[in-house]
Amino acid sequence: MSEGTGASPLDAGVRGAVHRRIVRLWHAADGVSSLPAPARGALQLFSKVYEAGLRRNQQRQIESRLRLPATVVSIGNLVAGGTGKTPLVLWIAEHLQRLGRSPAILSRGYGRSTKETSEVPATGDLSRQASLFGDEPVLMARKASPVPVWVGRDRRRSGRASILAGGADILLLDDGFQHLALVRDLDLVLLDARNPFGNGSLLPLGPLREPVAHLERADAIILTRADDSGTAEKNRAMLERMFPGKPLFCCRHRLSGFRAGLGGALIPASSLRGRRALAFAGIASPDSFFESLRETGVNLIASISFPDHHPYAPGDMLRIAAASADLQSELLITTQKDFVRLPDVLQQAVLTAELRIDFGRHHEAFCSFLDAKCSLHGGPPF
Repeated sequence: MSEGTGASPLDAGVRGAVHRRIVRLWHAADGVSSLPAPARGALQLFSKVYEAGLRRNQQRQIESRLRLPATVVSIGNLVAGGTGKTPLVLWIAEHLQRLGRSPAILSRGYGRSTKETSEVPATGDLSRQASLFGDEPVLMARKASPVPVWVGRDRRRSGRASILAGGADILLLDDGFQHLALVRDLDLVLLDARNPFGNGSLLPLGPLREPVAHLERADAIILTRADDSGTAEKNRAMLERMFPGKPLFCCRHRLSGFRAGLGGALIPASSLRGRRALAFAGIASPDSFFESLRETGVNLIASISFPDHHPYAPGDMLRIAAASADLQSELLITTQKDFVRLPDVLQQAVLTAELRIDFGRHHEAFCSFLDAKCSLHGGPPF
């Protein structure tokens, strides 16, 4: 796998090396111990400072906590990096619609340039909107439509706006576990089944955004990317010992096929088996995406990684096109989150992977749990 950015190859190499070093530090068993003592001590000090700031910030949020006249469901995580929240938010929104509820999705809108509380359009220029509102909210607005998606730093404000503008009776907080200023009726926390806590340390020494003990306030834990049943069950048993009685569910992200863009007809993965493909991605866990492509039988001849939420520049387009031509790839494949950040000229040339949440044997249990929790609270706010 190669690393890339829109900057010079030298910059890309440096950023790639830094990224790999951080991943090793956070997730490898010997990551922290491999650091020189002064660096390890400095990071430990910064983690203590971070924890003190976290406590103060959470206390301030709790003191100003507000309840809105709607059911509030938070879908969040405990670690920095991707645990697959966006597909689950979309899955829950679709499920609730089938039940006759009127959900709205509330996102902070990471990387957005607009500062106002705004509803994200479901039509228009994708790359421009991704810059304005953030790539994940734009993707959700397209995939979840007609469910509205709102962005704003203060989700009390965006929640009110979604209720007043569209009559939302259930609010889905995307990445909401740390957003304590809004009272929620259901707190779902996602953990990566392969390595739930990394090295177990708080930022920046480790990937934890808050201590593991804070999972006590979660109503349920969902282990994502549970493809390896042995590892998933081992970590599930560990969590059951740590948090006895807390509901635990496992799911995986299943690549169900490919699309031309976001709205094209679904192309079965089996029809592309053996085809030569070059894939690229700027997400938190690109290796998982590339591995899922290999599992479909696509002949992945090369993969290019970019930083998470990477804004694609002309130099990136040239690099991808040149690599595709040199390697004689038949297909260019990327994620749907990357697609919304691409210029029009490249959007017309790529396929996107359609990922769906699959709860497997936990499907009925999770649906029953979700339905029961959502029916106990809220309802039409007016």
